[in-house]
Amino acid sequence: MKRYSGTRRTRICPLIAFSSIVLSCALGYAEQSIDGFRDLKFGMMEQEVSALPACHSSTECVYELTDKNRYLKLTYLPEPVPGAAESAGTSPTPRLAQITIDMGQYTDEWHQQLQVILGESYRLTHDLTEATMQSFLANQQDELNAGYEDGQVLLKVVRRPFGNMTLKVVYQNAALAADFIQHLQAVASSPK
Repeated sequence: MKRYSGTRRTRICPLIAFSSIVLSCALGYAEQSIDGFRDLKFGMMEQEVSALPACHSSTECVYELTDKNRYLKLTYLPEPVPGAAESAGTSPTPRLAQITIDMGQYTDEWHQQLQVILGESYRLTHDLTEATMQSFLANQQDELNAGYEDGQVLLKVVRRPFGNMTLKVVYQNAALAADFIQHLQAVASSPK
């Protein structure tokens, strides 16, 4: 697996450039804080998501990205309703917290293209380290994560049970992004 640094630029063929433009426009440009992906906004309830034209259910949507239909898996987490009294016995309402886009099978070229595309829209804040790369290659972990915009956007390389790998782009709310950063810091400070 090759590692591509955002500081190193390679010559990009027209097809890759076109894919970059399409996905960059689809993903949108980073603002102060990432609020979701396209019509999917963090904090939406399942019923609101199901009402969107691109969503078949409250847990799965399909969008066309880079000339392919990409499946989005949605994760909801309990979030207290503002102003609801704790004593009223109301339980927190599940709200959209994470959007995972399946970008297909891993190849070095596709991984590098996604790094370029995401790097044009978002600030890389947590790059892969040599230690995590070696751990992944030694089958000690099944996932590699590069973080953009303080962990609100992730590029994941996921090893599946039979050894093949897939790529995923994850959008997550600020609370999950903070958990991601805290986990990275814990791993970095643990004794080797």
